[in-house]
Amino acid sequence: MAKLNPNLLYTWEMETIDGTITPQYKTKGDFENENSWKDLDPDKIVRVSLIPTLPIFPKHSIIINHAEGEKFVRRFGRGFIKSSAGMRLAEYINCIVTNRYKLWVFSDGKCIVTDTKYDLNI
Repeated sequence: MAKLNPNLLYTWEMETIDGTITPQYKTKGDFENENSWKDLDPDKIVRVSLIPTLPIFPKHSIIINHAEGEKFVRRFGRGFIKSSAGMRLAEYINCIVTNRYKLWVFSDGKCIVTDTKYDLNI
């Protein structure tokens, strides 16, 4: 089995208040044809999920509680390079940001929740 790059171990999916679900990739497994979350109205996003491409990792979802003033802000990924015996992507972290917290998901499925002001470096 070929080893996936850490940035391909999780994909995102977002659901809007009308029940529309937008996956990261327009076709499952087609890592070239990507939707942009920026095309969605952040005020209408009610769920954001990070879904593993390998079933051995956990799925992570957050529910945006608009009634309590919670709002989706953005989603981003951050890659970390390891330079021993050549450059390679050593870790890729997905982050979902709301106006209240950040959910950081590592490529091995572990996650942490931090304050919105916290920035993660490894």
